[in-house]
Amino acid sequence: MRALRWYVVLVVVAAGCATNPATGRKQLILMSEAEEVQLGRQSDAEVRQQMGVYEDQALQQYVTQVGQKLARASHRPNLPWTFAVVNEAAVNAFALPGGFVYLTRGILPFLRDEAELAAVMGHEIGHVDGRHSVEAVSKQTLGGGGLAVASILLPGPGGEAAAAVGSIGLGALFLKHSREAELEADQLGVRYTSTNGWDPQGMPGLLNTLARLDEASGTSRGVPNWALTHPPAADRVEKVQAAVAAARSESATARNETTFERHIDGVVFGDSREQGFVRGSEFLHPVLRFALRFPEQWEIVNSSEQVAARPGENANAAMVLQLASGSGGSIEQSARASMENSGYQLVDGERTRINGLDAFVGTYQGVSGNTRIGVRAAHIRSGQQTYIVAGLAVASEFGRNVRLFDQSIQTFRALSAQEAERLQPNRIDFYTVRSGETWTSLASGPGGGRVKASTLAIMNGSDPNTPPRAGARIRIVVAG
Repeated sequence: MRALRWYVVLVVVAAGCATNPATGRKQLILMSEAEEVQLGRQSDAEVRQQMGVYEDQALQQYVTQVGQKLARASHRPNLPWTFAVVNEAAVNAFALPGGFVYLTRGILPFLRDEAELAAVMGHEIGHVDGRHSVEAVSKQTLGGGGLAVASILLPGPGGEAAAAVGSIGLGALFLKHSREAELEADQLGVRYTSTNGWDPQGMPGLLNTLARLDEASGTSRGVPNWALTHPPAADRVEKVQAAVAAARSESATARNETTFERHIDGVVFGDSREQGFVRGSEFLHPVLRFALRFPEQWEIVNSSEQVAARPGENANAAMVLQLASGSGGSIEQSARASMENSGYQLVDGERTRINGLDAFVGTYQGVSGNTRIGVRAAHIRSGQQTYIVAGLAVASEFGRNVRLFDQSIQTFRALSAQEAERLQPNRIDFYTVRSGETWTSLASGPGGGRVKASTLAIMNGSDPNTPPRAGARIRIVVAG
């Protein structure tokens, strides 16, 4: 039986290896193009549900037009290519098997012009043409052993290969591609952009900006940022130069900066109303209509699952804000159940009211790994939801932090309809630099302290140590 199993594996590997016309490289592919498209469609529905499509029809149409031009020049023009800007603040772009390409709205302010927009989209189209995700999924399927591979060969109701990888989930599609795959996508992207008349220098320009963001740790909230899903951009700038040189021509010079800037004028920067806003030390959610102030100077990270705050990277204390699961029964019953399910035992607690809201505040103990943890947690009812505001610290440091936790917990409050309506996201605007202004003065002055000076410089294609030129028209971030 073992010999037969590995014979089946070898037959599948031999049958699945083919030369990709886009890259000229032999690949192990264990699904048909139809199954690849099916996998992409299934994942596309999940992307749109989890991330949401950014609500700007003119921008979406513009991105689609650019994408479709690139797709027609690709090696797989007959795929059902779709392009979308998703409502995420992270600086990223990604593609699903079968021709589904996405940009986050967070990457748009960091692209200099249409040539760089075409470059990042051409890069993602290159991943689809190179079948890089499909190849990775095929290797994972093969890695399951002979029985997993053999199951693809069994008769069934169609789409067997796609079904075999369906359990992998979207997370696998955000894994880093290999350096070889990234270089292939860069080279293909250069080819597709120059074929359509865009300046191939858009690709190294894009990579230089991303390299600056990598160096400045320019992460954003939301899906993983570019640095977490792509190899270092700085390493790829030199390697793509040969492709850029080969693609140069008198017919490939378009940058279309004015057209691009017209479409990103007013784009939301940072958190959206649906995600809630971090304003200084306060987190405010205008849709769910509540606010909470964290300790001063703590770093706040807003994700889809929770809002977390820490005094520093290596700190032994933290605070979290999240929705409570299973909010039936009294507030005390809900608190006891949710904390017990998380592995924390109640030491003491009491039912109370926090800014007019029904709440239960308790002290809990538990273990994380081999470390004893103390928790001060409030379960608070606001509207139809129950929220957990919790401060956590290693047991030896819990006592010195509990007062800080309580002070923050007591700031939880409901927002009136009028307050919620006034809360609007930050947006991209344009500004003419005056003589003597620096990135620091621009970030704190016209920018109102909404972004760091280094981020503002990178957004405008500049090294943070190089001052802006007087009279230059630059991008800034303003209140919505």
